[in-house]
Amino acid sequence: MDTGGLSLDQAPPIDIPARFFLTAPLFAIAAGLLLAWEGPTLLVSRWMPGALAATHLIAIGYLGSIMCGALLQMLPVVAGAPVPGVRLVGTATHLLLTVGAAGLAWGLGGGGPTLIWIGAGASALGFLVFVVPVAIALMRARGAPGTLLALRTAALALAVTVALGLLLVAVLQGWLRVAHHTPWVDSHVAWGLMGWVGLLVVGVAIQVLPMFYVTPAYPAPMRRWFAPAVLVGIGAASTAWIMGDELVGRAVIGGVALGFVGFALVTLSSISRRERPRMDPTLLHWWAAMLSLCCAALAWVFAAPPTLVGVLLLVGLGVGLPAGMLFKILPFLTWFHLQHRQLSSGRFDLRIPHMGSLLSIRWARIQFGLHLAALMLLAGSLWVPVLARPAGIALALSSILLLVLLIGVARTYRRGAVLLRPAPSRVEPQS
Repeated sequence: MDTGGLSLDQAPPIDIPARFFLTAPLFAIAAGLLLAWEGPTLLVSRWMPGALAATHLIAIGYLGSIMCGALLQMLPVVAGAPVPGVRLVGTATHLLLTVGAAGLAWGLGGGGPTLIWIGAGASALGFLVFVVPVAIALMRARGAPGTLLALRTAALALAVTVALGLLLVAVLQGWLRVAHHTPWVDSHVAWGLMGWVGLLVVGVAIQVLPMFYVTPAYPAPMRRWFAPAVLVGIGAASTAWIMGDELVGRAVIGGVALGFVGFALVTLSSISRRERPRMDPTLLHWWAAMLSLCCAALAWVFAAPPTLVGVLLLVGLGVGLPAGMLFKILPFLTWFHLQHRQLSSGRFDLRIPHMGSLLSIRWARIQFGLHLAALMLLAGSLWVPVLARPAGIALALSSILLLVLLIGVARTYRRGAVLLRPAPSRVEPQS
């Protein structure tokens, strides 16, 4: 593992990112159970209440939680820029996003306008509490330019996504009128999936793949120009949609999608040229996620049902890739913080478990298999509706197994932290 250039001494306490990582799978479990309960009706249209609920369970509860936790961890380590008041920011963001995702999903699923507003308000406040100190940290950051550029543009895209989401809630509540709400919804989705999630994935990939797998660096033009081009493209497409020019908006967003396909192909090429030939579960998730991204772009080009594109992006990329990253990130954080405790306590008589022993590779492969089964069943259910409920069950099971594996890593840390208390000082007997 190549950790050169990392400011590991500035990492926040492990409980701050860990609370996000351990809560997130609960929302994916809820989305899977909702799909298993409602079955094919959930997939009839993206406007179905169940589809809207499941989308926000994954987008805010699962993806939002993991991305926020990862960013609070990455900024001090990668960019040497600690987030101001990180403990308060982490606690408030975690609480608000948890309440917001649950309330918004329940409200959109049929719980009524009050829950929608409570959920949207809590989610927006949570992201606001998060993005302001993160923006301050990003302005102070001094790290790899490619990673920082992707993270900065992702933070900006998050702010736009939240603003558009609040506008749509105001439209749903009848507080605001727009001629056609579909262009605003499409813009909200584009800024959220391509801007916030997509660019954050790019930033993480640029840093994490070379670090954990010693892959070749991404091409310099991609590190320098990809993120700004995506941001400009999404802005242009949104403007065209809102002004009623569907054709121009579709053409521009198609160019952005093609750019992400290029990123996916470069990522797969880098992985294939890595210096560590072992194919662990994390890399399986990277392969599946990048292929899902390419398939989503092809499905969009050939005018496949929008639900298929959503399944490939939300489940194939949005659920799978963060799970794979957590298989590396949480064991790494556990190993690092235990090592730090050992150095502080002087307890060199105790042996710290290495990263590879903190999480069962066999069960992680099973988790990937369940995730892949859920993705394939879910995609197939668009043509064979009877597959929808098994897909939901597989999604819930894969997420339960992810949670169990992460809890196992967290318990190992707690046990190690107790053992690595400072050794009692020895008192010399008096003569």
